[in-house]
Amino acid sequence: MKFTLQEGPMKHPVIRIAVLLSILVLFSANVSAATLTSHKKMMAQLALLSKKDANAGRVSVVNIGTSVKGRDIPLVIITDPAVPEESKKRLFIICRQHGDEPATTEAMLRLISRLAVLEDQDVADILSKVSFYFVPMVNPDGADAFRRKNANGADLNRDWINLSQPETRCVWAAIDAAAPDVLLDMHELSPGNRTGDFIESAGALCGATDGVVKETTILQNLVVGMLHTHDMAVRSVRINDRAPARLAHRYFPIREGLKTLLLETRQAGARKYQLAYRMELHVIGAMTVAKYLAGQQGELEARIADYYARKYNVASRGKKPAKKNQQPPVKVEPAADKSSGGIEIKIEQQQ
Repeated sequence: MKFTLQEGPMKHPVIRIAVLLSILVLFSANVSAATLTSHKKMMAQLALLSKKDANAGRVSVVNIGTSVKGRDIPLVIITDPAVPEESKKRLFIICRQHGDEPATTEAMLRLISRLAVLEDQDVADILSKVSFYFVPMVNPDGADAFRRKNANGADLNRDWINLSQPETRCVWAAIDAAAPDVLLDMHELSPGNRTGDFIESAGALCGATDGVVKETTILQNLVVGMLHTHDMAVRSVRINDRAPARLAHRYFPIREGLKTLLLETRQAGARKYQLAYRMELHVIGAMTVAKYLAGQQGELEARIADYYARKYNVASRGKKPAKKNQQPPVKVEPAADKSSGGIEIKIEQQQ
């Protein structure tokens, strides 16, 4: 698959790019939850998968730009080359805007590895309907230094309006060229932040269109519900203010009309030593969105409904019966148009 970095549907006032990207290289990653992947190691893994994938054409890697210190910023594309691109939905995932949030990179490298090599019918079905676009390390300089900001001392997730940094400029251009149906912005809370895991999307008062808000809400409910089925406690947060849209999960839904979800995991306290748990939360979130885009909303809703029915039925038989009129914590609403494959977003807290 050939990916061209050319001007797409988004119209950012700062950037107008029409650059032909060099041709794909293929990607592989096998992440250990016990160690963190450096930029150099990640790039080596990409080269290794290039050899393993041979001429299969499922995985492509293109360099979309370089960091302040000259490190390559790769875009990994995974798709079924036998199915025309125009017939598939597109899911774009960005990770590691902040260098001290490692679970996002590790999780998506693991998912990339699974999608690239598994000969599983479920994976094949999804890839025939959805193309994945990953930027597993937006801030390679910060990642290698395990520092939040980039080498210029800039917080990349406050730069989406100005696009003053090379990292945000090239990622913005890649998103514009890919024209995805949904964007996932993956983060971790700072080590001192004891807030619990949450999923955030655009609310009705933030300035995003009604369509974006409605569909992202459906998607958010599905992600939260599926995480609950894995016994992962996670909250829903909604953006309902008119603060400047400097953060990615605010900028893209509000300024570009792109359905966006923010995933945040906690790394404070004991979670510091639970990298595998944090990684799995991000993987489940990403695959829930992919399944939604692949037309599996009904199956997701059924699984969530069954989980809540069993949970609350069992609870009602215990010594402490459920309170009157108690409802499951997440309401799953059917999409107005399931054929659209769209997804909505919600937004609110810090990133």
